[in-house]
Amino acid sequence: MKEIYRKTSKVSFIGGIGATIFGIIFYFYGYEGFSENGDTLLEAGLFAVALIGAGFYFKSAHEKLSNETMSASLLSLEDLHELNFQRVPALLPKMYNVDPNGNPLFTIEPSKGRLSRWLTVFNLFEKGFIIPVHYDILDTSGQRIAAFTIRDNVKRYELSLRNSDGTLMSTYVQYLGKSALKNRGILYHADGAVWREIEAKSMAGDIDVKDEEGKMTASYRFGIFPYAMNPAFVSTAHHEHVKLGTHISVDEKLAYIMIFFLWLKG
Repeated sequence: MKEIYRKTSKVSFIGGIGATIFGIIFYFYGYEGFSENGDTLLEAGLFAVALIGAGFYFKSAHEKLSNETMSASLLSLEDLHELNFQRVPALLPKMYNVDPNGNPLFTIEPSKGRLSRWLTVFNLFEKGFIIPVHYDILDTSGQRIAAFTIRDNVKRYELSLRNSDGTLMSTYVQYLGKSALKNRGILYHADGAVWREIEAKSMAGDIDVKDEEGKMTASYRFGIFPYAMNPAFVSTAHHEHVKLGTHISVDEKLAYIMIFFLWLKG
């Protein structure tokens, strides 16, 4: 979380300075009077103040976190029983999964060496619209744990998960027409056999996924975050939390990482 606050502060300062420069240039070269176009100058000023204020706020949040809090945690997928997704302010989409103290466990980001990586600068292409986009799941040392591809052919999302050597692990298909109001889709094994049928309970995305024995394998509740009062998280209100079943396999955990990334990345 310390790294996220640092980058958020930096982006806010850059935006505030940009708005300030725009306001100055507009005042000298475009301002005709407050009654004429003064609203533009006022909006630029307010925008600059808000962004610079946010920059100082997140700078303070960054400095308050201890060195212990910012240390990376070793990832053990066998012991991973929850997902706490945090989006990182960056030109390309990037998301951390952190532990209850805000320490990073792994990162999801566009795969390097792929042309589609640079298309993700545009929000339209982040979820593979027309052109498939590839993402890597990386540990804190930058080593690839797994990778997945998102394809959106206008009619459906198709996600494919592969391990670090490229072997197909699972696929997930979600028809856009059937999931317009709430997320629903089917998770398949690598051989094409149905693994899980997944359907949200509401438009907010609340969901419980259960196995053949009725045991919970994944659960999500919109707006519920059990670590909201921990020092690492109090400076921002938007957090995503997914509970994973303690009995499920590493392959199924990776499949849920892929699916909830699609649903929760915004």
